[in-house]
Amino acid sequence: MRVLAGTTSLFVFLVFLAGCSPPLRTLMELGKEQDALQGMVKAQGVSFTGLLRDVEKGELAPGTTRAEIIKRYGRPVLERGHVLLYRHPVAFFEGPKVYLECDAAGRLENIRIAERSAP
Repeated sequence: MRVLAGTTSLFVFLVFLAGCSPPLRTLMELGKEQDALQGMVKAQGVSFTGLLRDVEKGELAPGTTRAEIIKRYGRPVLERGHVLLYRHPVAFFEGPKVYLECDAAGRLENIRIAERSAP
């Protein structure tokens, strides 16, 4: 009788777990997505910091191709015509913005940094 009670308890526990499995799986997947998102934001922040450093040191020279810029610093936040806009991934309103202006052939012509502080 004792073995049967233990087996019944195990069966009830397994049924309970099976019933909770989809929501639990969803929460686990959500956690993985959050981790991936945080990693992506961190990588974009590092890339933007590198861009600012390179601009300040003069290591991003006129004549650099658009393809080389994107390869080195990632995709811009916004691209309008021949202008590439880079900013920190989570500092939407404050912090510097880097505008890279290219010519019609896609070569860097001008770099402009717009400083903006929080209101």
